[in-house]
Amino acid sequence: MSSYKISYDQLRQDPAIARMLDALERGFTKFKVDFYLVGALARDMWLGMNNKRPKRTTTDVDFAVFIPDTKTYNELKDYLISEEGFNSYHGNSFVLIWKDGTEVDLMPFGDIEDNGKVHVEGTGYTTIHVDGFREVYEEGLPDMELESGNRFKFCTLAGVVLLKIIAWDDRPEVRRDDILDISDMLKHYFSIHEEEIYENHNDLFLDENAELIEIAATVLGREMGEILKRNEEIANRVKGIIEENTRDQHNSRMGAIMTEYFDNTVEDNIGLLMRILSGINEGNKK
Repeated sequence: MSSYKISYDQLRQDPAIARMLDALERGFTKFKVDFYLVGALARDMWLGMNNKRPKRTTTDVDFAVFIPDTKTYNELKDYLISEEGFNSYHGNSFVLIWKDGTEVDLMPFGDIEDNGKVHVEGTGYTTIHVDGFREVYEEGLPDMELESGNRFKFCTLAGVVLLKIIAWDDRPEVRRDDILDISDMLKHYFSIHEEEIYENHNDLFLDENAELIEIAATVLGREMGEILKRNEEIANRVKGIIEENTRDQHNSRMGAIMTEYFDNTVEDNIGLLMRILSGINEGNKK
């Protein structure tokens, strides 16, 4: 997988975040926990490296942590609280609060899972759905180096989109911004992966009427399909979510939310979603 360098300015983060990242790295190293960056900050890395500005910003930091059991997860959190200056958050047992108020979400996956879920003791939100985290991890992850020297694996764009589709489906009433984030990434996907698209997906240019964003949607789907080959159940779930949102323009919740970003029609967005679905099906067959 590729390795990248990125500045705090590109990431739109205060360099002081390095102290928090140092503290997390010490904890992850102490407990021999592998991890990767997910969510909006992973999205911001891809956009920032390509001089794009996200329409929606976030100060939260989300890590997927590959962990064997609840005991190790609790010990990791206890260490970060007692030794590194984090505080617990009573509203969510998977969140820690850094000294400056930054929320750090530590989302455990791996052997700790039980049928795609993780339950921990605590207050507030104590159960998390982690469908797709292992599959994204096993497909391979790029890594980045910040100017401070901090190095992290981070989610591919296809992985971010995949996880956001699942997260939105888990709680659509509170996670509509996930669809806006997906729209943002889809808009910039071609320019971010232009060289790879021309090299590995040139068959898509045979359709002279295809717009670049339509080609990007198909390639995004193909990359998602490669990840989803690892788990048929999750693949069927993701395809089912998209199929449900492409049957009827009057009942496409995803398509309707996407119009807020693209200022287009639901029908236009159904076309993009169908291209993503077609790409997933192609990726599954390789």
